[in-house]
Amino acid sequence: MMVFTIYDGLFAGLLLLLAAAFITPLFAAKRTLAGSLNFAFCLAAGVLFALVSIAVLSGGAPAEPFVLKVGALAIPFLIDGFSAVFLGLIALMSTLTAFYCIGYMEMEHYRHYGLADFLRSFPVFIAGMAGIVTVDDLSTGFTIAWQMMTVASFFLIRFDHHDQAITRSANKYLLLMELAWVAIIAAAALIPHAGLGTPLHALAEGLGSADTGLRTLSYGLLLFGFGMKVGMFPLGQLWLPDAHSSAPSPISALLSGVMIKTGVYGIVRTLFWMVPEPAQHLEARHLGLILAGFGVVTLFIGTVQALKQNDAKRLLAYSSIGQMGYVLLAIGTAHWFVLSGNPLLQSLAVLALIGVLYHTTNHALFKGLLFLSTGSVQYATGTKDLDQLGGLLKLMPITALVAAIACVSIAGIPAFSGFASKWAIIASGLLGGKSAGVIVLFGVIALMTSTITLALTVKFYGMIFTSAGVEWSHKGGVREVGLVMLLPMALIAAICLVQGFFPGFFIELFVRVFAHSEGSLVQALFADPATQASLTHSWAGVGLTLGGQPVAFVMPLALLAMLTVAGLFAAWLRRAGGAEQRQAPVWLCGYQTLNSANSYTSSHIFAAFKNFMWWTGGNVPRASKV
Repeated sequence: MMVFTIYDGLFAGLLLLLAAAFITPLFAAKRTLAGSLNFAFCLAAGVLFALVSIAVLSGGAPAEPFVLKVGALAIPFLIDGFSAVFLGLIALMSTLTAFYCIGYMEMEHYRHYGLADFLRSFPVFIAGMAGIVTVDDLSTGFTIAWQMMTVASFFLIRFDHHDQAITRSANKYLLLMELAWVAIIAAAALIPHAGLGTPLHALAEGLGSADTGLRTLSYGLLLFGFGMKVGMFPLGQLWLPDAHSSAPSPISALLSGVMIKTGVYGIVRTLFWMVPEPAQHLEARHLGLILAGFGVVTLFIGTVQALKQNDAKRLLAYSSIGQMGYVLLAIGTAHWFVLSGNPLLQSLAVLALIGVLYHTTNHALFKGLLFLSTGSVQYATGTKDLDQLGGLLKLMPITALVAAIACVSIAGIPAFSGFASKWAIIASGLLGGKSAGVIVLFGVIALMTSTITLALTVKFYGMIFTSAGVEWSHKGGVREVGLVMLLPMALIAAICLVQGFFPGFFIELFVRVFAHSEGSLVQALFADPATQASLTHSWAGVGLTLGGQPVAFVMPLALLAMLTVAGLFAAWLRRAGGAEQRQAPVWLCGYQTLNSANSYTSSHIFAAFKNFMWWTGGNVPRASKV
């Protein structure tokens, strides 16, 4: 009975979203009312999706398959722990983004467009993503969900269709996403005994009976298709920066924060669930090493290309490619390790997969928050050109605060969310030593690239909120955005802090996800009590226990406590010594006034490094006003 309750919740949420696509456009002339209705539908669907996710992740509902029959069609669904994580992310981000849209779509520039197409496409886009992570085939159900997600997002990306460059970006996105779909369904069609509605576990059995060449071709097509979606180098560079920077900012938040994660879902689901017989594991193992290689190239090239951008949204889009490179590296590393037969490497595979889910959830939140913050700046100033921005810290203090939280999170500063997930990914490679082979080198490159990410966030935050462009303070009219846009950003920022300060909760959750997801390569490893105890103790870092249980979140809080004590001691020491403060005008190197004409701009920051990295590519077109 519980199984049907879970799937009833999923289907009810999907029906609510489809109803929203028909109802909300009827009120498009009243923009605020229509946006509020869209949010209400998304909130109701999001609550249902969240309840389904919680029921599965808490162990209160079994992960049993369900077949939906629509006439002659039979569409298999499966909501296990792994899909529940992604369904929960979709529920959270879509609901908060829909609320943000109420205020954002009132932007003066967008008032030249009707909202009917936007309101029609937004809920269908959400429903398509929810379908992708819950259908259990690569044929009928997958095709319906993929097309809903792709076509709806195409119309959202081209919303500002009076700009021909945006229209071209949307057209290119649609073409490449359809190419990715063709590759995925072709891969499934090549597998022996596959048919319409064949579930993934049956496809795995078919792979076992296929010859080596056919298996290689099928896996290659799957990696191509899902790699296109996730932004893997060089496929991501073909569409992701243009599409994500062209869409309205809340849609960009969903594209980078959630949609590309469906590619992560597809790669993990196919590599770790669609697995041939043990006798063929050595052959399949090379796929992991290949994927790890693509991952390390993706993270390095994408991050360097992001550093070159002067358009804030293109910078964030290229950064998404780089961050997904970390996830791809971890997936490949885990696959390579778990099939190695080496107990040490298999235990590190567990750490790598925790890094996969941790960084996926982290990135969904802090990258979504960065796009929403950029949208707020764009709403207030009318531009996203980093060369024209700056000095907004005093004018938009709350936006500046939440953007700062997102920046330190993506940079992987200790005690914030990105640190724990990146360290799990990097450490899983470095700790392998001689047994890990080239994976150790990949870990070193990933560690080095983290410093470039830090430089990237310094550029993004500094060019918008602190350094140049102080004449914004004298122009007038630039002020903080309203509560409707601030509230979802504040909630996401709060969750980012929880992810960083309490990693133990999330690690235990992700262990439970894989331990209770039937049929994967790693279920037995995660279900092993010794593995679970080892992970908990290693993340605790110190011997603190509560009720006999190690407290895995103590280290971030201990670090913050030490920094706080050190700061208070420094303040006391300064006052105890009688030190005096005096204020003086900033020395401007001979210039009498500080303005954008004689300030350090985005085009110049890290210029020497960018020139040295010319060979990595990454065009830097000037940003438009909106």
